[in-house]
Amino acid sequence: MVDPTTVKVTLKEPFSAFINILAHPAAAMISPTALKKYGKEIGFHPVGTGPFVFETWNQTDFVKVKKWDGYWKPGYPKLDSITWRPVVDNNTRAAMLQTGEANFAFPVPYEQAKLLEKNSKLAVVTTPSIMQRYISLNVTQKPFDNPKVREALEYAINRQALAKVAFSGYATPATGIVPPTIDFAQTYPAISYDPAKAKALLKEAGYPNGFETTLWSSHNHSTAQKVLQFTQQQLAQVGVKVKVTAMDAGQRAAEVEGKGQKESGVRMFYTGWSASTGEADWALTPLFATTAWPPAIFNTAFYSNPKVDKDLADALKTTDRAEKARLYKDAQDTIWQDHPWIPLVVEQLVSANSKNLSGFYVMPDTSFNFDEATLK
Repeated sequence: MVDPTTVKVTLKEPFSAFINILAHPAAAMISPTALKKYGKEIGFHPVGTGPFVFETWNQTDFVKVKKWDGYWKPGYPKLDSITWRPVVDNNTRAAMLQTGEANFAFPVPYEQAKLLEKNSKLAVVTTPSIMQRYISLNVTQKPFDNPKVREALEYAINRQALAKVAFSGYATPATGIVPPTIDFAQTYPAISYDPAKAKALLKEAGYPNGFETTLWSSHNHSTAQKVLQFTQQQLAQVGVKVKVTAMDAGQRAAEVEGKGQKESGVRMFYTGWSASTGEADWALTPLFATTAWPPAIFNTAFYSNPKVDKDLADALKTTDRAEKARLYKDAQDTIWQDHPWIPLVVEQLVSANSKNLSGFYVMPDTSFNFDEATLK
């Protein structure tokens, strides 16, 4: 510590993404006193310096926080309390807004956004995001070990139609493997919808009649189920028959995140990633580095390319923006050509709130900011 408001950090090795990593929501300082007191149970006893203090946590129903009078900023917070309630069912979430039982909801069911807009007491807010949706392909397993098969599947999906059918238009076709608003993101020509080309590539790869496989989803909400159904129908048109499974969090943790390459049942996996640091390292390394294979992180394609690994590692060793840009471009170019994913769409974020609530909004990484939240 340099002085009461300045901390000096000396790293063991170069790590140019350090400042961005500190901006990640998970990069929070934990009270040493609380950690000593609660140990592994610290997650059930949150302690911080924010405007609210933890009051009640019913793990299956709600979390409630209340105003902390000792907050450093005079006049804040402006709310007496906030109750967070998980509501899985889309219709129920929308109904709670309509009746006034809830003041704010996210995500708003895409298919109900237009209906909620007609309610004069509600404001529906659409904002850009850094949440990209994709289908990873397990490149260590047949037939996805063949690059032509992976490329074929990219041509088999109509992304414009997917954005309309599953996201009610609140999404844009992916332009790369990293959302365009992420620092150092690369943009590529749109992947055309070309079933004939998909069939030709499958024939070249030795699958003239297609094949059968499985498609898992990391979520089981209505939007994910629409994506699964749409993808299933699209792939069937080029001879690829997929059995779809929408997973809940427990299934995902056990079957996807908890198993290594040899025991993993993952083949095609629909999911998404939001790089909360806003920088390419966290958008690429957890998803494409060899060291990120599950159960370590989330490289569910089990993709491995020494050139990409080196580019990602070297980019962390320099603070020269031009050099970082070159290395991240090289990594993304290589990944784009290797086709370990079917890039799909970048979501827009849709939330809704009662008009007497202001200052409460969704950040591009889907976290929340309510520093200025107030109720009239």
